[in-house]
Amino acid sequence: MTDHRDRVERSSDEDFETLRRVRFGRLPTRVLPAELVETAETDPPHEEADPMVRREWG
Repeated sequence: MTDHRDRVERSSDEDFETLRRVRFGRLPTRVLPAELVETAETDPPHEEADPMVRREWG
């Protein structure tokens, strides 16, 4: 069993890169810092509390 493993040719980084491209396609282009959108943190919206409902049984 170990004899078979010793005879296997190791793949190079280029082989792995080719296999990744075949499986997943090309990566999207890199976003440049000038193209990034700046975000601003805001408070969560104020939700009005439900009015108290008085329910009487009986």
